[in-house]
Amino acid sequence: MTISYTDRNGLLNFRLKQLCKRRLEYALSRFQNRIRSIDLCVSDLNGPRGGIDKACRVRIVHEKGSVIVNQKSEDLAVCISRVAEKAARALSRSLGRSLKFRRERLNIPLDNEME
Repeated sequence: MTISYTDRNGLLNFRLKQLCKRRLEYALSRFQNRIRSIDLCVSDLNGPRGGIDKACRVRIVHEKGSVIVNQKSEDLAVCISRVAEKAARALSRSLGRSLKFRRERLNIPLDNEME
């Protein structure tokens, strides 16, 4: 899995990048052979004013399409953890939908109807 980072406000230091990598790899490890790329974008919406203003966006490109998940939080580490969990659930749903197939009823005559 290749993870690319976009940091719009200089929020990601070495420890936070390690946290991102560890959380995303753990959450998405069962899908690793289906994932083509992961893009993580981190931004601070309000600047230094504080509040619930850290935003994370994850875009996962997989074999059947893509999934985009957003999360906002006051703490960036919490935001990263939550977006990884949400991304795993969303990817599971997306791949599950693609595996469903349409069942059609076969019109095979019964033995007693053949006579």
